[in-house]
Amino acid sequence: MSRKFGEWIRVLDEEVIQGEFGYERGEFTVYPSGWRHMFIEGLTPRQAWQRAMDAHKAYRDEEDAKKLANYQRILVEEGRAPPPRMEG
Repeated sequence: MSRKFGEWIRVLDEEVIQGEFGYERGEFTVYPSGWRHMFIEGLTPRQAWQRAMDAHKAYRDEEDAKKLANYQRILVEEGRAPPPRMEG
C-alpha cells in the first residue's frame, strides 16, 4: 500500500468514519481493497464515504419497496385490500 493511499485510508477511518460519523474504533472495519477504486478515482475520503452510504441507502430503499410490494400483493390475494393504484 502506498503511503498516500495509506494516509487516505487513515483519514477515512479515523477522521471521517469515527470522527465525523461517530463510529467507535473497530465498529466499522475499513478494508483497503474495498476503497481503492474510489481513491484511484480521486475522491476524498469524505466523498468516498458519502458515495458508499448513498449506495447503501439506495439498496435499502429498493429492498423496502420490494417488501412493500410483496406485502400489498399478499393483502390483495387475501382480499383485505384493493390493488394499489397505478399512476402514470
